[in-house]
Amino acid sequence: MMKITRRLIGLGAMTQVLVLCTACGTGAVYKDETFKKESPFQREFQRSEQRACEAAQRALLSQGYRVERASLSSVRAQKDFQPDDEVYTTIDFDITCKATGSGSTVFANAVETGYKLKKASSGASLSIAGGGIALPWSKSADSLVKVSGMTIVDEKFYRRFFDLLAEYLNR
Repeated sequence: MMKITRRLIGLGAMTQVLVLCTACGTGAVYKDETFKKESPFQREFQRSEQRACEAAQRALLSQGYRVERASLSSVRAQKDFQPDDEVYTTIDFDITCKATGSGSTVFANAVETGYKLKKASSGASLSIAGGGIALPWSKSADSLVKVSGMTIVDEKFYRRFFDLLAEYLNR
C-alpha cells in the first residue's frame, strides 16, 4: 500500500510539473500578426523603382551601412555596433522597390541581431616521467554567440529612413 501511495504522489507531482511547464511556454507568435493596411515598412514615391532603390542605397551608405548587395529593385545593407566590450550588434536592412501606376513603393525591413562574447579556456600540461620537468600551457578561445534577433518595428526608425530616402530622391 505504501509503494502505491508513493507512486501516486510521484505521478501527481510530475503531472503538476508538466502542466506548469506547458503554461510557461510561449505561444505561437504568428497569432499576433495583424496584417494592417497601414504599415511602417512601406512608403510610396512618385519616382521609378530604380530611382527609389538608388536613393535608398545612397541613404544607407550615408549613415555608415555597408551595402552587401544592390540591384535595380533591391538593396541589402548591414551596419555593425559594439555598445560595450562583450556585446556586438548588427542591423541588417533589406529594401525592395516595386513599380506602381504612379511611381513606386519602397518596402523596408530591418533586423537587429545581438551577439555576446563567450570565453572558453582550457589548460593542459606535459610532464616527463621521473619528475623534474612540467610544461603547462593553456589555450583560450573567444567566440560570438547569437543571443537575440528581432525585426525592428519602431515606426520612428522607418520614418527617419524614408525621410532621408525622400531627400536623396529630390537631389
